[in-house]
Amino acid sequence: MSEEQVADAPVDAGQATSVEPTNDWRTAIPEEIRGHKSLETITDVGSLAKSFVNAQSMIGADKVAIPGKYATDDDWSAVYDKMGRPAESSGYVLENKIAEGQAENVEMMTGFKDVAHKLGLQPKQAQGLLNWFNDTTAQEAPDPNAMVIKQQQTVDNLKKEMGAAFDDNIALGNGVLSEFGTDDIVSLKMEDGSLFGDNPDVIRMMSKLGRFLKEKVGEDTLAGTKMSGAPTNEELNAKLRDVRRPEGPFWDRKHPEHDWYVQESLRIAEQLTND
Repeated sequence: MSEEQVADAPVDAGQATSVEPTNDWRTAIPEEIRGHKSLETITDVGSLAKSFVNAQSMIGADKVAIPGKYATDDDWSAVYDKMGRPAESSGYVLENKIAEGQAENVEMMTGFKDVAHKLGLQPKQAQGLLNWFNDTTAQEAPDPNAMVIKQQQTVDNLKKEMGAAFDDNIALGNGVLSEFGTDDIVSLKMEDGSLFGDNPDVIRMMSKLGRFLKEKVGEDTLAGTKMSGAPTNEELNAKLRDVRRPEGPFWDRKHPEHDWYVQESLRIAEQLTND
């Protein structure tokens, strides 16, 4: 038989054929897990064994499992404890950096620790939040010393402006407030941060209104208006201008009232200087 005849000879159906065997390691594992996503990167049995060894080495390691969306408060509480939350809220040891001149609020600190514990904060987190709170409130809170200084500056400026009539003007202003104001109006905060009762413009307005009521309207029943009768600097300056008016006796040495006008001028000038 020629070689061509041998090649063309039919193959017996019962004769075994030579087929290359497959090398897919997945055929050796249960069918229901062959397509699992975690096996996609495993290329052979050796890789599978190495992955198994690595997983075994992680068993017993200090790690935290994150609870799912149906987790309870107790589930999360266990996580917080694992992450370093104190067993009790009193276990927080925090440095409370309060502003200078302020006393520590023990009740507030106790409440802060309770909330921090409920939220599962670690001591470092609780300290950071407390620091932020103290820094923020310190910036917002007015400096009590600055307020006292500002009040004194207002008084000094008004005394210089009003002269000997300062006490009378304050009494008149207080009388107006007592007569027509409310009990808490003096504590209202103005746009510049000052209180209504400490604002210099308000004090000027109230004192002028008091003088108007007392002098123009004839109102003598304003509360707290016991007055010394001292003139204001404005009144003194007006009187001085009148005494020293041009071509008046002050400038004419031969005028019989010249000496009186000179002495009156000196007296008024001395009042202005002392005030």
